[in-house]
Amino acid sequence: MGSAETITLEQPCIDCGNNVFELDIGFYYCAECGTRTQSTIATDIDLDTVFGDGALYSQRLHRRAPINQEVHFGDDEPRDFGSRPLPDIQTVAQAMRERYLMGLQVMLQNQCQVLMETYKVSPIICGMAGPIWLSYLATTGVLQEGWAIAVLANCKDLPAKGSKNKPSTEKVTINEVYRTLRKSIPIYSTLAISFLSCHLAREPVLPTDIIDWAQEAKLPYLSFFIEMDRYIGTAPAACPLKNRTMFRPTRILGSWQLEDVAGKIAQKIGLHLPPVNFYAVARRWLEELSLPMEILPRACRVYEWLLPTELWISANGVVGFPTRVVVMSILIITLRMLYDINGYGIWEKSLNGVADKQGPLEEGCEMDSNMSSEFDTRELLRVLEAVHKDIEVKHDYLQDLDTYLKYYRDVISAGMARDPELQVNRTIKRCWDIYCKNKDTEFDIKPENLNFQHKNIKRKRYNDDVTISTCSESSTRLHADTFEIKCPLPKCAVDSSLRGERELDRMRFEMEENWFCYLAPVSRRKSKGYISYTRVKDNFFMYAVHADYYILLRALAKLAKVDMRLLHDSTLELERKLTWIEGKIRTSLNVPKDQSEGGPVERQEFDLD
Repeated sequence: MGSAETITLEQPCIDCGNNVFELDIGFYYCAECGTRTQSTIATDIDLDTVFGDGALYSQRLHRRAPINQEVHFGDDEPRDFGSRPLPDIQTVAQAMRERYLMGLQVMLQNQCQVLMETYKVSPIICGMAGPIWLSYLATTGVLQEGWAIAVLANCKDLPAKGSKNKPSTEKVTINEVYRTLRKSIPIYSTLAISFLSCHLAREPVLPTDIIDWAQEAKLPYLSFFIEMDRYIGTAPAACPLKNRTMFRPTRILGSWQLEDVAGKIAQKIGLHLPPVNFYAVARRWLEELSLPMEILPRACRVYEWLLPTELWISANGVVGFPTRVVVMSILIITLRMLYDINGYGIWEKSLNGVADKQGPLEEGCEMDSNMSSEFDTRELLRVLEAVHKDIEVKHDYLQDLDTYLKYYRDVISAGMARDPELQVNRTIKRCWDIYCKNKDTEFDIKPENLNFQHKNIKRKRYNDDVTISTCSESSTRLHADTFEIKCPLPKCAVDSSLRGERELDRMRFEMEENWFCYLAPVSRRKSKGYISYTRVKDNFFMYAVHADYYILLRALAKLAKVDMRLLHDSTLELERKLTWIEGKIRTSLNVPKDQSEGGPVERQEFDLD
């Protein structure tokens, strides 16, 4: 018949359901099966030609259907990757891009919803996360029209490289498209945008909170790929990758790295960030430390004097100090001023018999009456020691074996296909059933019932996400047991001075374990300014501090989930800056507001002798 005019009709073919028809002598015939439609005719022709024979159905007017190759959809049996024919590779790249971006956007939306509903974050973060996400996508160039063509052009030469067993071109191309997507827009960028939204909303949400919630599966991140089909539907034929491959994170960032990623996103989209909400974060920490809120105004005053640049989220990498460390350093400086924690030996005085051996303090070393009347240093140290013991730094899934096994099953190994016919899977199921049956009758094994031998610990390099053990409980029990064994009588009266000496030895051992050096209480002071500690060297550098300051540093470092040495370095740097400011304006923060001048900051060098 030659080439015929094709047209798409609203009424489909009654035989095959196709909407594309061809015009031939006034009637429309299905382009697939050749059946003539009875609902539509062409009216711009001679009616005599059409109805001259009485408009009877003619066999010659029913054209033979074109011979098409049968499309075999196959079954659901597993097959090798790339064995099934795929659509055009450019269509595959576009389908993968669309599904990947939709999945990350749904993940971000669910993260904001959990933050708002579970952790009572302001709903304004939902309105901030959307524009940040879209602006971030625009800067990556993934949404550009020629993105798929550019990616395909870059991976043309990839199959020529490698070993003799070269993968197929389609497999290499799909892997390259997926790798480009993950590199341009990593999955952890959703956590960074969630944290960035909380930061812009002035919420006291720290990077450690986001990381902990994500790691404990309280925030949709690790195992959210299981629910992805419920939000964006099943993967089309043009997207050959599974949800576990596309949306399962390969790692969890540290809190310092999360700040860095958030800063880079803000810099990339041209977003000017405010500093950390110092008031909200400091208030939250004071509540967790069970300290009076009267400390907060003085801490805000110290913050206004210093205004450290580290409180602005930066994109300069892990250089300087994390924002939460700087906030905690300001609190340390404030507490030292208010409670006069400057090496007077308040903790040693609470140990009977120890303060007398250290020597009496001179009159000029007594605490300031204005400070001591309002704040009780001894009570502060007692509260900090209690808080340090109560703070739990472990994750929820590390509480017991049952919780950890459920966490591993539901989060770590989520989505893994397990063949019940395999011997290893049958063994795992049998062991799990035995454990669930006998978990209520098993022995209660507690850490304090175990005996550990002290081993020499090599020097550890610290970072902001690792809190070095701040208390050697096993060594404390070892000293106590040794002392009880030496007692000839079962109920021997332990002298209070010996008990105080034992506590002092425990403190010295703990400080040395964490690379701090114990300093005896000061017996003579030239001025009433606060002490700025320095490092001492005995084969290697150690931080020489007093016990009062160490107790303060230990509790606050554990609360901020940061290494004590990093927090101490940040405090020393802020103290040096505060000393410079006080020297310029001839006014000290270490005095009440009604006094115009105060003593300078005292810097002392200490020896290990």
